[in-house]
Amino acid sequence: MNTPTANQLSGRAIGSIFFAGFGALWLFLALYARQSLNVVSVSCLLFAALALTGAALDLLGKAKLWPRVPDDPAMGRAFSWINAIQWIAVCIAAFSLAKLHLSVYVMNAITAIVGLHMFPLARLFRYPLHYLTGTALVAWSAASVLVAPADQLQSTTALGTGIILWLAAAVTLVLALHTARQPANSLTS
Repeated sequence: MNTPTANQLSGRAIGSIFFAGFGALWLFLALYARQSLNVVSVSCLLFAALALTGAALDLLGKAKLWPRVPDDPAMGRAFSWINAIQWIAVCIAAFSLAKLHLSVYVMNAITAIVGLHMFPLARLFRYPLHYLTGTALVAWSAASVLVAPADQLQSTTALGTGIILWLAAAVTLVLALHTARQPANSLTS
């Protein structure tokens, strides 16, 4: 992001909020599957999710100081289509795997689909970190099948998926907040 726009910065913030929320959900599922839900684990999970969300809200505030460009309706439509296709694929994969008595792989399928949907988003938003996040999710989906015993596959997959999403949110926020703190006149000179 050379000279950021308010749109780009607020987009990074909103994306990070989604990554923080979905990351927390995946981590909650991992803790639940491992029967490790307790006051301490849930408190740590909530604290970390709130910290990421707080940083994203800080970025939203800083985004208002930057120039805004008109929203591109085609970008909004493309984003909606990408997400609709992702959710349809998730539903089809979950239903199909359940019908085939392969429910143990549902988490892996969802992780792979979420990872794959990051590639068109990376192109749409011109944000290369989404390529890295997508690659990490797809690779984790495959690797966890190879390394985790069947009885721990779902919790292992969920744990890694949540961590990847949180790392992506944290890196995005660090980079965007650093950019947002630079004075606008120093970037245009």
